Amino acid sequence: MTGSAPVPVLVVTGFLGAGKTTFINRLLSSGQRRIAAIVNDFGAINIDVAMIEGQIDTVIGLENGCICCSLQGDLLRALKQVLEHEPEAIVIEASGVSDPRGIVQTLSDPVLWADVRLDCTLCIVDVEDLAETPARFDDPVWRAQLRGSDFAILGKAGDADLSPLMLRLGTEFRVRSFDARDDLPVDLLFTGQGKAPAPVEGAPIQDAARFVALEWGSEGSLPFTGFQRLMETLAPALYRAKGFVSLVERPGAPVLFQMVGRRATFEPAAGQDPGCRLVLIGDRAAFDPEAARARLSDLVERREA
Repeated sequence: MTGSAPVPVLVVTGFLGAGKTTFINRLLSSGQRRIAAIVNDFGAINIDVAMIEGQIDTVIGLENGCICCSLQGDLLRALKQVLEHEPEAIVIEASGVSDPRGIVQTLSDPVLWADVRLDCTLCIVDVEDLAETPARFDDPVWRAQLRGSDFAILGKAGDADLSPLMLRLGTEFRVRSFDARDDLPVDLLFTGQGKAPAPVEGAPIQDAARFVALEWGSEGSLPFTGFQRLMETLAPALYRAKGFVSLVERPGAPVLFQMVGRRATFEPAAGQDPGCRLVLIGDRAAFDPEAARARLSDLVERREA
C-alpha cells in the first residue's frame, strides 16, 4: 500500500477487437505519466500483455476469465501488487466480454479506497465494426460497456463523419465521445480527483456465458494460405481471433495476427519466440473450439508429415 494520495485508475472497456490495446499503447507512448497496466484477456493465453509489456515496466496479466465476475479477487491482488511499484496512474484493460460495472464494484472495496480512486471509465468503439454489423447496437454486452462508461473513444473511423454517431451515443447512453484521430483527452481521463463508484443500477451485470474461447499453441509453423482459408471458414462463428504465428513462408519472423469479423491483419512481431500462440473467441452456440483445434493442428501435422 502506498500510504500517500490515492493513485488514479482508468478502466478501458470495449467490445472484442475494438482497439483497446492500441489505445493503451498510444496512451503509454505519450509519456505523460508513469503508468502501470493490468490486462485481462478472456482466454488462457494473454496476447494483449505481450502487445503492451514492451512499453512499460509494470504490466500484469489476468487470464482465463473475466474480471467483471470470476476474477474479481485476482484484480484486487493485482492492484495491490502494482501499487508496490508506486505508479502515478493505473490502467485496467478489461476483456472484450466484460461489463465494466463489475470492475467498478471491485474498485469500491474499502480495502482499496485509500490507495486507488477510479478517475474514469472509457469505452473504445469500433466505428468500422458498427458500419459492418449494425446489430452490434443491440448487443447486450456492447450496450453494457457504453452504459458503464464516462466517455467513448471512436476509432477505426477512416474518413467518416462521426457527428451522427456521437449524437446517437450521447442521446442513448449519455456518454461524451471523442474522435481517436484527434489528440487524446488525457486531462479528462486522469483528473486526479477520483470519484466514489456509484451503485450498480438498472439491468443486471452482463456475464461472459455466451462466449467461448480456444487457446491453441504449436512449436511449428503454419502455411499462410491454409491458415488464411481456415480463418475465413471460422470467421462467421468468431467475434475475435488474435495471436502470434510463425509462417512456413517467413521462417524466423513471427507475425501478429488479428481478426475482427472478416477483417484480418498480419504485422511483424519482433521479439516473439518462434511457434504459434492463438486465441479464438466465438459464440458458444456456433463455434466448436475442439473442431477448430483439430483443424489448426492438422495444418501443422500435414506440413511436418
